[in-house]
Amino acid sequence: MRPSLLALALSAAAGIQPSAAQPQGPAAVLQPGETLLEVQSLGERSGVPDRASFTVAVDTPGATPAAALEANAAASARLAAAARAAGVEAAALRTSNLSVRPRYRQDRDGDEAGEVIGYRANSRFSLQKLSLPVAEKAVAALVEAGATEVEGPDFAFADDAPLVRASRADAIRKAQQQAEDYAAALNMRVVRVLRVSERASSGGESEIIVTGARQRAGLLPVLAPGEQAITTRIWIDFALAPR
Repeated sequence: MRPSLLALALSAAAGIQPSAAQPQGPAAVLQPGETLLEVQSLGERSGVPDRASFTVAVDTPGATPAAALEANAAASARLAAAARAAGVEAAALRTSNLSVRPRYRQDRDGDEAGEVIGYRANSRFSLQKLSLPVAEKAVAALVEAGATEVEGPDFAFADDAPLVRASRADAIRKAQQQAEDYAAALNMRVVRVLRVSERASSGGESEIIVTGARQRAGLLPVLAPGEQAITTRIWIDFALAPR
């Protein structure tokens, strides 16, 4: 992604105010004759995720709330046993929601008529950051064990630190190149860095691109993680001086 110029501010004053779009911090101090150049840059590195998370659910009816919950407990126990048999560690399986709701008789139009005819219990489980082979087996095993809903996958990395470091280096390289380009256009030179700030990337800035599927016999779901981008957004204040 091409970085964009956040602001080009010319000042001969001893102090400056940071841009409103920039994280707030101590004001950078310019020396007499220097000019401030504020640069925003976005670094990016992509890799193939090696972990996947899912949410599964089981829904059970009952004549009373207690009966619905009892049936759901038995169904949930089957799901937990199936997950463990597929290689899911206990710490990766967590109950995320449990609910019991009444069921109403429907009229001819399909609308609820107000008469309670039973109850329905629903429990949801999250399976967090499973290795891809375990995730494939676990999803198939949970469906066979009675799971009524499966949502996912959400891909991630077991260790994203190398990609984060690479994305930071990419952001700095792009920012430095921007500074050199603007300095040359203004017949100036970059003399020093005044400040560097980073804003943590939100989840929405990572994009999962599914690039293809591996063919496999049987009923196991195929997880194609594609590539996921790790991004780092930085602001660097450079001091420019005449050539």
